[in-house]
Amino acid sequence: MPDTGRAFTRGAAAGGPCVWIISYTPASDEPRLLRQAWSYREAGWSVVVAGYDGASPRPPGWNYLRLDNSWSTGGRVQRAALRAQRSFGRLLYRDLRGIPGLAQWGARLHCQGLPNWRRHGQEILQTARANPDLRPNLVIAHDPPTCAAAVALAEWADAAWMIDAHEYGRGQYAHDPSWLADGRWLATALQDYYFAAADAVTTVCDGIADLLNVEQVLRRPVTVIRSVPFAQPQKFRPCGERIMVLYHGIVSEDRGLEEAVRSLPMWRPEFSLLIRGNGDPAVALRLRELARDLGVADRLRLEPPVPFGEIVPAANRADIGYFVQGNFSPQKRFTLPNKFFEYVMAGLCLCVADLPEMAALVRRHDLGTLVDSTDPSAIAKAINGLTPARIDAAKQAAIRASQELTWEREQERLLLLGETILAERRSRIGSTVTG
Repeated sequence: MPDTGRAFTRGAAAGGPCVWIISYTPASDEPRLLRQAWSYREAGWSVVVAGYDGASPRPPGWNYLRLDNSWSTGGRVQRAALRAQRSFGRLLYRDLRGIPGLAQWGARLHCQGLPNWRRHGQEILQTARANPDLRPNLVIAHDPPTCAAAVALAEWADAAWMIDAHEYGRGQYAHDPSWLADGRWLATALQDYYFAAADAVTTVCDGIADLLNVEQVLRRPVTVIRSVPFAQPQKFRPCGERIMVLYHGIVSEDRGLEEAVRSLPMWRPEFSLLIRGNGDPAVALRLRELARDLGVADRLRLEPPVPFGEIVPAANRADIGYFVQGNFSPQKRFTLPNKFFEYVMAGLCLCVADLPEMAALVRRHDLGTLVDSTDPSAIAKAINGLTPARIDAAKQAAIRASQELTWEREQERLLLLGETILAERRSRIGSTVTG
């Protein structure tokens, strides 16, 4: 194979059809990607993953193309040309978006002017051409940024392709004025183009699927595949004298963590807060300083994330799984994250925001308590309302619910969808040939 400047690691050949999964994220840290790759390998497919290196070890047997996330642009002339391309693309998708077709073309032009994304697409196609035994039958693009590379690969291989939309792109950062001025128009144009072209679109919850089904031109309705974990049963662990409240996930400004720390002085003295995850170091520093200023530094602990396979057992050592964020955009309103289901699999009582997707499951399975506001006093009221007996009852309910909310069940929709669009693609190719 030609030297792309990147590592390509071949795993054991699985035979059968081949799927390429593309994600511009640390691949081994991405739970949805890990589960998808596992499902297709178990179903007898060869699997190729293209993404960035993560902190967690890669699963054995991956065919893995390591993409480099550095901002590499080449010489001065190339940098100037790409900068001009991005500027012209921005003019089309933002300032001239009222002219039909220009916004979509401008968005794609802009993204192809991003040096790393441009390079990724070239490397992916070069690697596929150099490894004909791994020619894809199906390509899965994780979110719109990867779609240009996915489309090029699928067209070269006559493969079916789908988009796995983790987020509601049109409103993902609606709380950020700078994003509203520019980013939303880029996200909207990319969605309008690629969602209409894809053989299928998947997403994480019913609320986002409902929005996409109304707003987008689609070949078929969006398929919901929730971010539930692998079955990893945990034993019931009753509350002790100290009660640990756990948040695990990204540590960032929009996750409601500052409000949680501000509420901590109002919690009953047996409660403490553990924040486990990575993210912006400045945010973590502010949380520590805030806890110190409020006199509760001894009740707040921040830890780095654990490897993928240890997320659920590590969570089981806590008592309450916490996630309360604001309802300031459609993306936040319909949030149904990995951590919600990981808390359930870990057998925790839940204390989460009263937002539609999470609230429906909490009520259906009696998993804990809902918080109707991010105000620190509302958070404290919800936490203090959880007696040891109530926490233990919710823990036991979570253990029961975890038998249903498993990837082993959820994957059936993913595999069926892949087989369906692959059969449709083959049928279209056959009709073209015979015609």
